[in-house]
Amino acid sequence: MAQLQTRYQILEALRKENGVVSGGELAEKLGITRTAVWKAVSSLQQEGYQIEALPQKGYRLLECEVYSGYEIQRRLNTGTVGHPLIFMEEIGSTNDYVKELAAQGYPSGTTVVARRQTGGKGRLGRTFVSPAEGVYYTVLLRPEAGVEALSLLTILAAEVSADTIEQLTGVRPGVKWINDLYLKDRKICGILTECSVEGESGRVSYAAVGIGMNLHQKETDFPSELRDKAGSVEMLTGKHVPAADYAAAALKHFDRLFFEEKFPENQNKILRQYRQDLFFLGREVEVRGISEQYPATALDIDAQGRLLVRDREGRLHTLNSGEISIRF
Repeated sequence: MAQLQTRYQILEALRKENGVVSGGELAEKLGITRTAVWKAVSSLQQEGYQIEALPQKGYRLLECEVYSGYEIQRRLNTGTVGHPLIFMEEIGSTNDYVKELAAQGYPSGTTVVARRQTGGKGRLGRTFVSPAEGVYYTVLLRPEAGVEALSLLTILAAEVSADTIEQLTGVRPGVKWINDLYLKDRKICGILTECSVEGESGRVSYAAVGIGMNLHQKETDFPSELRDKAGSVEMLTGKHVPAADYAAAALKHFDRLFFEEKFPENQNKILRQYRQDLFFLGREVEVRGISEQYPATALDIDAQGRLLVRDREGRLHTLNSGEISIRF
């Protein structure tokens, strides 16, 4: 991490001492005035840190949970993903912002994290509800691949999210092809991959892989029409995971699956795990395409991550896109 700003140097000094530290001691250690220390402490308190000021004694950091770019970065040990990391208190859409950064030449691995989205996007033009109790981020990738790899990037993102939840809660969610994660029949995560493709070569210029995870929401945090369909990690596992812990762990898994394992060299490994995570294989589904709708049995996925189904007349279909509706 680059040279820490003064307020974070003070924060780390308070963490290290794990007790009361005088303003004079902090000022001497950092080569600043006591007034500068007080201003820095006030700034930290505004960020949400619980710092107790004790007259004639000094400052003490109390146990607290803060979600910020700094708290993610101090937990981050990735090689590429999250470098740089841009944290926004509020944004329309992390995907839209990453696409702007891609056009400006930002490198692969650039990551935008938002506390809240006002215009979160889902597939097929839908809205993804994004209150402050979730974790929303988009990773900029510049894969050496054609457009056919995009569905595999979405599958990779699903496995990133499943691995993260399992690591932090001990519970592994199931996946609904192609981009939704579920726990106890409730959707907890959505993924949207958008890209720019070179017209002549068909190569992907960049991909913006966005993931929205419901982390701390209660049932009442969702719109009434979603309360019997949506859930959060905490609500469905009973485990409270600090948002900064979740974000850092997710970016590490993303770094591992895409960069460390040199995607798409690990494509077969990812697909094997993805197949195990698909919770509806062998069950009847409703296939909803652009121009048709029919019931079918979900059979398997192929080597490109496409869904294989058999309709009631016994005909086999290979689905590249569209939507399936699961009958629980």
